[in-house]
Amino acid sequence: MGRTMKNRPNDDHDPASEIQQLRRKLKELKQSETRRKRVEADLKESEQRLRSVIGGSPIPAFVIGKDHRIIYWNKALEELTDIQAGDVIGTSQQWRAFYAKKRPCMADLLVDSAIEHIPKWYTGKYTKSRLLDEAYEATDFFPELGDQGKWLRFTAAIIRNAQGDLVGAVETLEDITHRKKAEAALLAAHEELEKRVQLRTAELARANEALLTELMERHETQKALKQTTDHLSLLLESLPIISYTRKTDGNAGITFVSSTIEEITGYPPQCFIEDENFWADHIHPDDRPRIISELQSEHSRDTHRYSYRFRVMDDSYRWFSDYWRLVSLPSGKTSYIVGAWQDVTEDKRIRQEGELRLQQMIQTHKLTALGEVVAGVAHEINNPVSFIAYNVPVLEEIWNTVETILSRSGPHYPEWENRGLSYEEVSRSMREIIQAFKIGANRISRVVTSLKEFSRSDETTQKKPVLLHEVIAGALVIVGAQVRRTVSNIVQEIKEPLVPVRGHFQKIEQVIANLLINAHQSIPSGQKGSIRIRCRHIERLKAVVVDIEDNGKGIDRETLEHVFDPFFTTRRDCDGTGLGLSISYGLIKEHHGLIGVMSRPGKGSRFSIYLPVDGQTDIRLFPAILCVDHNVKYLKELKANFVDAVIWRSEVTDKVEDIINFLAENPEVDMVVGEIRLKGFDGWKLLEKIRAACPLLPVILYCTDKSALQKPAGVFATPDYILHKPFSIDQLQTIIHELGRQQL
Repeated sequence: MGRTMKNRPNDDHDPASEIQQLRRKLKELKQSETRRKRVEADLKESEQRLRSVIGGSPIPAFVIGKDHRIIYWNKALEELTDIQAGDVIGTSQQWRAFYAKKRPCMADLLVDSAIEHIPKWYTGKYTKSRLLDEAYEATDFFPELGDQGKWLRFTAAIIRNAQGDLVGAVETLEDITHRKKAEAALLAAHEELEKRVQLRTAELARANEALLTELMERHETQKALKQTTDHLSLLLESLPIISYTRKTDGNAGITFVSSTIEEITGYPPQCFIEDENFWADHIHPDDRPRIISELQSEHSRDTHRYSYRFRVMDDSYRWFSDYWRLVSLPSGKTSYIVGAWQDVTEDKRIRQEGELRLQQMIQTHKLTALGEVVAGVAHEINNPVSFIAYNVPVLEEIWNTVETILSRSGPHYPEWENRGLSYEEVSRSMREIIQAFKIGANRISRVVTSLKEFSRSDETTQKKPVLLHEVIAGALVIVGAQVRRTVSNIVQEIKEPLVPVRGHFQKIEQVIANLLINAHQSIPSGQKGSIRIRCRHIERLKAVVVDIEDNGKGIDRETLEHVFDPFFTTRRDCDGTGLGLSISYGLIKEHHGLIGVMSRPGKGSRFSIYLPVDGQTDIRLFPAILCVDHNVKYLKELKANFVDAVIWRSEVTDKVEDIINFLAENPEVDMVVGEIRLKGFDGWKLLEKIRAACPLLPVILYCTDKSALQKPAGVFATPDYILHKPFSIDQLQTIIHELGRQQL
């Protein structure tokens, strides 16, 4: 009995020990419950933010699952269609918003992988998206929308989960009746998921004995919540626009940008998120004050819309349309800005081209009338010229006869001395006069022929093989006399062999004549003007390139951005119309070519025409920077920081002429950045050769050795910048931006 009582404290069934164990378990349960609630609260807030972003987006959109049932139907779509989300979510009635009777929408066809059936329903109205894989865009008129119907541009894209399985499709719509692009929007409504979380929480509190089951259900709930969040994020990244969010306080720093931004600007999303000033610093200086003021003003309106120019990676500017609105979380404590950027550069270009075409038509009518006058004048001139050309050989024959007679009896005739003449002087003068008659008559004949060719309309004719050196010769006949008023030296560099291009002789001639006149007008009065005309065939581009370069006053950067705009001119006081370059741009585009310009204020300008040999293959070129160095590691660093960099690793066998030939075959290169101490030659020798071949090409030299930075004796060329290495990439980027790039 005593032994039994003595061992009782160690008994496994002691009540005090069981109570302590239960208390520890209860404490662990409470701690687990606290952690669970915190995790679920964070997940719910994240989901609520994504749902607010999508549901508050101003772009109408809906999403269907694999079973064609509607999953999301956002408020913007409710406003557009007057159909409430509650009436269609869970159904397959997405067609009601757009059609009078049931038929598949674009999203339905993508879910069924029925790509071959798209032409049946959208014949001539759809294209494959250039921004998204497995996405299609279409434009159509919907008479059922609004009072008088609406034109919509819509995009449908397939949605796949992280494993790559098809889970549904999203379709976004844009009301283009008034040329307003709307943001894509998604509906976020997952109240059932919240109920499940609340139910599991209540069950966990009520039943301690169901702990294991509750933990499993909580795990499943968190997994479903994460899948929903990932799903919403995937939908957001699938939109054919750039979605973003930003703070409302301070300088409105950006907190999220969709990855589409890198495809359009070249900059990754991290640049916008990590640097609060990155977005504002890349807005065009003329637009920046207006946009910043609008963003920081009171947010009383529901939707804010504006457009501005944004500087992208290649240092050019793109037009952005920016739509945003203020969104508040249900708690009311937190608010943020949800918006969308859309690249509308092409839309603006199309509108400008439309205006240009109108003015070009007017100009064409004027030129047609002028052509008739020119043809008449040429005809009237041709008659007396023909008379002169016919009689000059007769006169020459008569003089040959007379000269023979004079040579026999007349050289010593006394009357020569009485009149202060000599037989030799008269004979020489007569032959010079007859030869001058011949040259003058031939020159007038060529001018008349050129005027007739210029006045002849070829609008309806097909493209024919054209030799550009003949076009250049014809343009010089027409405008040569005018150009030589200020230009004392016209150099032609025609690199043989030249292949013909398919095109319209007169139209290309008109472009070259316009560029020659512009070059002549850019040379200040009293300056010795020079024009260099280069023409060469570049096999790599399958094109013939014509450069017209002058040593005039050049074009500043602000003017250069508008040089091809219709009606833009700096010579308004000299009867400039601002149509010459815009019409030239249109004529080259008509030949599927490119026209580019490089200009250095105070040094001159170079206009380049790229014409495809076949006359129908579009030429796509982008400005590039040639980086020359023997250090491979540094070349890779330059390539990593400048997407348009072309690297040249210096070798002992390299020659300066290799670089010069490379520049001739790669006219898109508009800047050279190079080390001074190279293996085959030094940078100073390269600089002199570049200045002789391409006077306007900017050159930046650098070196670690300070002594090498001093210009050697006998070198007269000066680089645009000299840098002591090491230098920062930001410093080099600033210099490149100041020098300016070629416009292509």
